[in-house]
Amino acid sequence: MPSIKYTRIEITPDAYRSLEAEAILQGKTLKKLASELILKGVSQKALDFVQDAAMPPATGWQEMEFDEETWKVIKKIGSTGMHIGEQTLKTVKDAILENGYQEAMLYVAQHTASMERDELHRVMAICRRYKLSVKMAAYLIENLNEIESGNWM
Repeated sequence: MPSIKYTRIEITPDAYRSLEAEAILQGKTLKKLASELILKGVSQKALDFVQDAAMPPATGWQEMEFDEETWKVIKKIGSTGMHIGEQTLKTVKDAILENGYQEAMLYVAQHTASMERDELHRVMAICRRYKLSVKMAAYLIENLNEIESGNWM
């Protein structure tokens, strides 16, 4: 599934150079730093509006029920724009369901390229840290491309 394309914005040359210098000083990408600064600068009302818009309808979305911890995990995973092969996600999902996190992490370490491996390990570590059930973790892995594209719900 293609990722969302956002409208580009223009900033002044001074703002760009300052952003670039700050990104270098903080060791961050321009995209990451700009996003952080924008989110720090908007009102709580705007943040609440965006969060409410991202929540699914209270009834009938899917048979999966998302508790507060699951929403925290989805937010922590974030919109990275990364895309992982569907077959890899299916295999990792199956490994989690059949043998738990450890087996899935071992499969990922042995059968995926470095970027996919790092991202899948990061996501599974987040799921484990928040103590998600293996069923919910498998569901999130299966839908990881959708989550990371920013199209989730």
